[in-house]
Amino acid sequence: MNNNEITFKDKYGNLVVIMSDVVQLFKKHQQLLPTTPESAGVLIGERRGKHIVITDISVPGKGDICSRYQVDRKGEHHQQKVDESFIRSNKTKHYLGEWHTHPEKRPSPSSLDYKSWSKIHINNESVVLIIVGQHSLWVAKKFQTTIDILKEIK
Repeated sequence: MNNNEITFKDKYGNLVVIMSDVVQLFKKHQQLLPTTPESAGVLIGERRGKHIVITDISVPGKGDICSRYQVDRKGEHHQQKVDESFIRSNKTKHYLGEWHTHPEKRPSPSSLDYKSWSKIHINNESVVLIIVGQHSLWVAKKFQTTIDILKEIK
């Protein structure tokens, strides 16, 4: 994973662009050492027509419970970051989905991931799901109960 923006495409040609500042934050939280705990947060950005641009994320903080193979995002700061971004952007930036890390080179979702994602819903909008691995990202879009894995555009 480099420090540049990364673009993914769904099966309909719709794009999810992860801006370089977000990629750098993901890199900071990669589980590269055996002692590094999982990290998690929310994705923040804009919907531009059928495309999604992720411009910011929340990161682990007070109230979150992080261990090597599990994370529970309980801190109030995640919602506060979404609220602040919404206000500062004149209501253009908002919650887009969830991210977390895995201690794997090429991450894939666990049964626990699927269970927690089943509770995420936005009225008639898809949400983005990202797992940050040691070498790559796993990215998908969830609409209602369907999760579609996205392909990176290189």
